[in-house]
Amino acid sequence: MSSRPNREIQRGYGSEDRPLTRVLWSRDSRPQIDAMKQVGNYEPHHLQVDFKRYYDPDYYAKELDRLWRKQWLFAAREEDIPNVGDRVPYEVGPMSFFIVRSGSNEFKAFYNSCLHRGTALCSRAGTGSTIRCPYHGWEWKIDGSLKHIPSHWDFTEVRPQNGALREVKVGLWGGFIFINADPDCAPLEDALSVVPEHFKEFRPEDRYTAGRFRKLVGANWKIAQEAFMESYHVLATHPLAVPFNGDSQAQYDIWRSERGHVGRQITPSAVPSMHAGPEANRVAAADAYAMTMKMWHYPDAELPKINPDKDVRAQIGDWHRAVQKQAYGREVNAPDAVMLDSTLYFVFPQSTFWLSESLPFTYAFTPHPTDPKQSYFEVRMLLPRKRGEHQPSVPVIEVGLDEKIEDRAKAFGYLGLIFDQDMVNMPLVQKGAVSADPQRRHTALGNYQEMIIQHWHEVMDQCMSERT
Repeated sequence: MSSRPNREIQRGYGSEDRPLTRVLWSRDSRPQIDAMKQVGNYEPHHLQVDFKRYYDPDYYAKELDRLWRKQWLFAAREEDIPNVGDRVPYEVGPMSFFIVRSGSNEFKAFYNSCLHRGTALCSRAGTGSTIRCPYHGWEWKIDGSLKHIPSHWDFTEVRPQNGALREVKVGLWGGFIFINADPDCAPLEDALSVVPEHFKEFRPEDRYTAGRFRKLVGANWKIAQEAFMESYHVLATHPLAVPFNGDSQAQYDIWRSERGHVGRQITPSAVPSMHAGPEANRVAAADAYAMTMKMWHYPDAELPKINPDKDVRAQIGDWHRAVQKQAYGREVNAPDAVMLDSTLYFVFPQSTFWLSESLPFTYAFTPHPTDPKQSYFEVRMLLPRKRGEHQPSVPVIEVGLDEKIEDRAKAFGYLGLIFDQDMVNMPLVQKGAVSADPQRRHTALGNYQEMIIQHWHEVMDQCMSERT
């Protein structure tokens, strides 16, 4: 499916010294990977969003049935449950599921509800050779089939043929585990669209969760997600990054198919923004980028010495490759774009995957169990496994509504402060959405920089109009 509306829009703002992403990537010191060469096939129709969908209880209830029960959701990583019998719960609003490693390379997901009286069967990460209800001892094998019911003589209607746990669909890609509660859903591959192809050289299956937090956010899940779908906010929210982040030069792409929706946002690094003053230059931008990487990711690395007469981004790319080799014992041949830039892939409705050696993150956004004006924002840092090692995930750190990520999630170092800057905005957006003038209760989204937000709401409109 493609769309080319009959309107001309400006696709970023750059110059010869501070070029747009596509120009910058054409000058890369190494061959471009396929992902860099591709552009999206769809452009939204400049949809504006009714603020009501960020707080209305009826819309929230409709979302649960028509979106969250119908889509592929990023729920866990394989290293979260490394051994047969390991299991983890997964919460989506008031809904609860759990995922079990049922074989060496096999996973099952179930509704988190005992068939007897509804007791939750998995309240925290755990392990065992069976799945046992803590209330009355009903028991299932790890593949979900019925094993034992105490006093079975009193439950003659429950037999192995109808006593299995209620299962939901599981999909796997790149070490990620997805679930879908719709028994008639299309395959996960349809939802992922171009993502597996674009990430094939990045190999997320060879990484592990080295840092992880889940933040309770004082805003609707859509507000939380939309904060990361554009770089337009960098100037006001992260002003210290403007000299070395090309926010105005960012590129946005959307791939749309019948069953898959992927948005890509690319913000180049080690290059000044057009918002930066005339004193900003390529060398200063590269130095600032390297210092940032050292502060949060490579504290023992020696900073590079930049030659202003040579390709500055190439020098930083080579430095980063050398640091990676020292830190992880791996040869990295990725282009400068992958070594330096922030390239985020958003998979509808709630997953985000970074194609970046600098910021190897994943995001997941989920609704609050009862309050549409709150949500959860979960971040994982996926670092390369050292050769021959198989590290399990670190435990998730819960960050409360009034707690700072910087204080709680120490593994993220300096970037905890950056995330906290984003968190400050979200309750303000939520409050303003509720208190807007009834005669003007909608957004005013930008044509280009906020096109992924536009498209996400187009797809939500489609989901909301479908019958359950």
